[in-house]
Amino acid sequence: MIEVIGINHETAPLKIRENLTFSDMESILFLEQLKEIVGDIEAVLVSTCNRTEIYYYINASCPHKYSGKFISLLIRNRKLARETESYFYIHSNNDAVLHLLRVAAGLESMVIGENQILGQLKSAYRTGSENNMTGTVINRLFHKAFEAGKKVRTETEINEGASSVGFAGVELAHKIFGELENNPVLLIGAGETGELVLQSLKSRGSKYISIINRTKSRAERLSAKFEVEVEDFEALEKTLIESDIVITSTSAGKVLLDKNLISKVMKKRRKKLFLLIDLSVPRNIDESVRDIPNTFLFNMDDLKQIVSFNNNKRRAAVKKAEIIINRIADEYMIWKKGLQLLPTIEALKQKLFSYSDNELSILKKKISKEEFHCVSRYSDFITKKYLGLIIKNLREMSENGSNPEHIEFVNRLFELTPKTNHQKKKADPKGECIGS
Repeated sequence: MIEVIGINHETAPLKIRENLTFSDMESILFLEQLKEIVGDIEAVLVSTCNRTEIYYYINASCPHKYSGKFISLLIRNRKLARETESYFYIHSNNDAVLHLLRVAAGLESMVIGENQILGQLKSAYRTGSENNMTGTVINRLFHKAFEAGKKVRTETEINEGASSVGFAGVELAHKIFGELENNPVLLIGAGETGELVLQSLKSRGSKYISIINRTKSRAERLSAKFEVEVEDFEALEKTLIESDIVITSTSAGKVLLDKNLISKVMKKRRKKLFLLIDLSVPRNIDESVRDIPNTFLFNMDDLKQIVSFNNNKRRAAVKKAEIIINRIADEYMIWKKGLQLLPTIEALKQKLFSYSDNELSILKKKISKEEFHCVSRYSDFITKKYLGLIIKNLREMSENGSNPEHIEFVNRLFELTPKTNHQKKKADPKGECIGS
C-alpha cells in the first residue's frame, strides 16, 4: 500500500504550515520514528514553504491503520492542538501516485508550473535514500515523479514566463510602487528563492538592491552574479531605513523583523510608505507590524491572489500536463502490480535451476569433460526456455499480478514456497535506483 499524508497551502493556513516544517536532520529523526512504529516501511518526507507531506509504502495486510498514527505523531512532535488533524489529507495507491506526479509537475503549487518544487522533491528523496529509508517501491515512484516533472515542463507551456513566489512578490511591489528603478530594495536571505527574487527585480529594472545574509559568502556570490550591494547583518536597521521594499526569504525559522524594530525604522523614515514581503516559512516578520501606519506586510498566504492571474493563463497547459501524468501513473501502477509476481518467479527460477544442477552433478561423473560442457549448455538453454514460457503465461493469466489466485495456482503446481517479505534495494544518493 502506497499512501501520502500531508498539508499544503490549500488545506492549511500559514500559522499551521510553519509549525510543520522540517530540516533535513529533523526529517531523518522523524522517519526513524516511523520505522519504530512499523518496522518495514519505505518513506520520504517532503517539507517546503507550502507543503509538508510523507510518502510511504508499507507491505502490510492493514496499512490504512497507520495513517492516523502518523498524523498523530506529527501533531505531538510539534506540540499542536488535536484539531490540527482536520487540515490533513490522505491519498492511497493510485491517488497517492497521481498526487506526487502532480506535485512534481507543479500542478499542486501555489504558482502553477513553478520549478523549485522539482529540486525540493529530489532533495527530500536524496535525504530518505541516503539514510536507508527508501526501497524498490518508493525509489521507482520518485523516479517516475521526476520523469513526469521533466516531461510536463518540456512538452507543455506550464512554466512559460516567470513561475515562482519570488516573482509574485516582485509583481506585488510593482503594483504598489509602479516602476521599481528608483525604489531601494533590501533582500534578506540568499538562497534559491532569494536568487529568483533578484532575477525578477532585475527584469523589472530595479537599480538599488542590497542583500543581507547571515552567511556573507552566499550573499557575495549573488552580488557578483547580479551586481548588487552586500551589507553586514549588523547594518540591518540602517539598511531598513534606506529601503522602500524589504523581501525576506530565509530558513532562520524565527522572526527577524519585529514590531519594535520596524516602529523605530518608520520614525526615521518619517512614515514614508514601507512594503514588507515575507516569503519565509516559518515567517521572518512579526504579524503585528501591520498595525504600524504606512507599513504594508504581505506573507505567503497573501500572495495567493497575486498569483491567481498567472495561474489562469496556464490552465490550458494543465490539461496537456494531466494527460502526461496519467500515462506515467498508469505505467507505474502496472509495474507495481508486477511486483506481486516476483517472489513466485524467483522461487520458480531457483527450483528449475536446482533440478538442472542436481542432474548435471550426477551426469558429470559419467561423461567426458567435452560432453559435459555440451550437455550443460543445452540444459541451461532448455531451462531458460521453459522458464521464460511459464513466466510469460503467468503474467498473462494473472494480468501482471492482479489475480492472486493464478499466482497461487502456479505455486501449488510447482510446489513453490516463495518468500513473501518485501526486499529493499538500495538507491544511489544521486537519485539512481540500483537494481530496479
